[in-house]
Amino acid sequence: MGFHWHSIFLFLVISVAILRLSHAHSEPQDYVDAHSCLRTLFEVPPLTWDPELAKVAEAWANQRKDCKMIHSGRCGENMAAGPNLNGSFAVQMWMDEKQDYNYGENKCEDGCKCTHYTQAVWKNSQRLGCARVKCDPPDSPCYLVVCNYDPPGNVPGEKPF
Repeated sequence: MGFHWHSIFLFLVISVAILRLSHAHSEPQDYVDAHSCLRTLFEVPPLTWDPELAKVAEAWANQRKDCKMIHSGRCGENMAAGPNLNGSFAVQMWMDEKQDYNYGENKCEDGCKCTHYTQAVWKNSQRLGCARVKCDPPDSPCYLVVCNYDPPGNVPGEKPF
């Protein structure tokens, strides 16, 4: 039981640290730092920045000027959209899905999404490339963040870590 509370406490401390970074820009190191900080909780190696994956993410994000989160289907990919969204906050949103993931059963809780979380901490993913673009949906301007991972995660039948 002590390990469980220790993990929750550490997760909360790191979450607060990332939220403090949320005013930072969406530079490559911001994405790498946000991912790596949380991946350490699961003893998963940090990701390295891949400029080619970033180009793919930017090309796809630029096609989504309506801010609709439609996945490209080409690689491991996470997406987030919102006003004033940056890379650090997008990663935090994906990590918030942790509460909806059942590690023992290796699945999302019924009616919940958690595949952004599992991709972000996927043990075999080594490289990361992300982009942030301004888009103009009908209701209000916002930003779209796309991150690509290689090798991709969420392999059926495998656990993320």
